Amino acid sequence: MYPSRFDYVKAASFAEASAALLQGGDGAKVLAGGQTLIPMMKLRLLRPELIVDLGGIDDARDIVVDDDVIEIGALARHADIGNEFRAQNLCPIISDCALGIADAQVRNMGTIGGSLAEADPCSCWPALLVALDAAVLIEGPGGTRALRVRDLLRDAYTPDLAAGELITRIAVERAALDGIGAFVAFKRAAPAYPTASVALQINYDGDRIAALRLGFGCLGLTPLAFDAASDMACGKTVTPALIADIAAAASAFVEPIDDAKGSETYKRSLAAGLVTRAFNVVEARRTGAPAGETHQYYG
Repeated sequence: MYPSRFDYVKAASFAEASAALLQGGDGAKVLAGGQTLIPMMKLRLLRPELIVDLGGIDDARDIVVDDDVIEIGALARHADIGNEFRAQNLCPIISDCALGIADAQVRNMGTIGGSLAEADPCSCWPALLVALDAAVLIEGPGGTRALRVRDLLRDAYTPDLAAGELITRIAVERAALDGIGAFVAFKRAAPAYPTASVALQINYDGDRIAALRLGFGCLGLTPLAFDAASDMACGKTVTPALIADIAAAASAFVEPIDDAKGSETYKRSLAAGLVTRAFNVVEARRTGAPAGETHQYYG
């Protein structure tokens, strides 16, 4: 099916895009990668009167890796992010997430900023960035502000963005990425959103855990950060017993709902299994053993 008629503006800056969105009001929609918007328009589930295309903003796709922070432009595409970090052999948790998203078409078109602005609780980037306690830079009519991703994603499909506001950059402190991590997901098929996903980053002090970050996607109305897991793990070595304790606690912590992908009970069990798999991948990477696939498909 073809979309309904709409007006089109290709913005050359975020300021220009913000002004166009304000002028368009409730009938205006932003086009970043278009991997959610365009299918919805073709099905006429969305009928925007104005499309504001961010594709003309040339300086919003960069990836900057500094000693203290990693900054990613909001229009950086999933594939570009994943390939950059894989090429540098840096932060495998980021390339796990980016290169496991959907299929090649989506990865080559979809953007990290668009994924966050959609605020889909089953999307991969929000689960990772909530676990890492990342922040976003937002530009709008009132100027520029910074906001934690945890605060941005206040409810399903409801980002904390005022009229005319746009995400321009994502920032992750390097300290949050100390150690070794993994992002694992369980999916019906590659193009589908996961049934559940887990982000795990462990900072080691010798063989003992110095800090741990754990986050979940698709297991609540927002991505969830299980900060208490770090208190459970700090000062301990990774053992089957510790993994089982954290997996059980995570199963109780998540907030799944019954849907076509599975029951609440099933998803709690899946959360525990994915935590175990994430630990196994991280430990394999730490010891140099084969880590296996991070994204598993079924059905």
